[in-house]
Amino acid sequence: MLTKTKKKMKLPFFETIGFIALIIFASGFLSSAKPAAQEIEVGICAECHEDVCADFKLVRHAEIKEKRWDDIAHQAETVCANCHGDPTKHLEEGGGPDTIFTFKDTSLAQAKAKKCLNCHSGTRARFLASPHGKASMDCTYCHDELMKKSIVRKSPTEICSSCHEDVMAEFQLNERHRLQEGILGCTTCHDQHAPSARERLGGFKHESCLKCHMDKGGPYLYEHGASRIEGCTGCHEVHGTPNRHMLTHQSTSDLCFSCHVAAPSWHSRFDSRTTNCTVCHSTIHGSNLSKIFLK
Repeated sequence: MLTKTKKKMKLPFFETIGFIALIIFASGFLSSAKPAAQEIEVGICAECHEDVCADFKLVRHAEIKEKRWDDIAHQAETVCANCHGDPTKHLEEGGGPDTIFTFKDTSLAQAKAKKCLNCHSGTRARFLASPHGKASMDCTYCHDELMKKSIVRKSPTEICSSCHEDVMAEFQLNERHRLQEGILGCTTCHDQHAPSARERLGGFKHESCLKCHMDKGGPYLYEHGASRIEGCTGCHEVHGTPNRHMLTHQSTSDLCFSCHVAAPSWHSRFDSRTTNCTVCHSTIHGSNLSKIFLK
């Protein structure tokens, strides 16, 4: 009886060992099959698009291993199908732009943006609600997925200037922010993906300015109301102007009188054409000593 019992116990034991070995072998085979499938697909594309495939090995997207791509191309590594879709029709018909999704087609702006935003989901909602998104701009207008060092086609300032020519003209005026010298760029102040004007400027208007002009931010015991209501742009132009200190008016007094319409009686002899308010009210951004910003 004991011998029979031992024989019965030996059989399940060896069966279990064999089953485990089979699983290990199968899993090793499947894991090794994944890169092989990748090589085959990229190899097929490279037969015609050799230059593109060679360049792609050097760019950032080639290094991505994204789990969500399993549903798109049945593998986590980067392959052409992740962005261009199923290549079956393209191969069957011997190529042609209408047989596969291509990023060179300018009529597919929304579709191209959607492709990118499938992965760049953190930017998706903000970009679609932004002026750039609403204008049907796609990501490839500014970004090139095949760039080796950076996916931005040119410097942000060069890209912005191709559309915002009127704004760039302001940087040619004598009082301006030093954009041409490279001291700052458009994205120093603006977020190109942001939906609202406030967010595009990095918060309230004065908050963006105070990143550089920290000495004007206080805190002050007596604060100029304009700085909190309108922000710095209540008195200053942001890009460039012919006026000194980038003011919105050539005459400082004209600027002050645009808010302070009713001048006190002791100012009755003052003429805005000959009087500069800041001669007396010199701490105009704020003061810890004078409520009316006197020296």
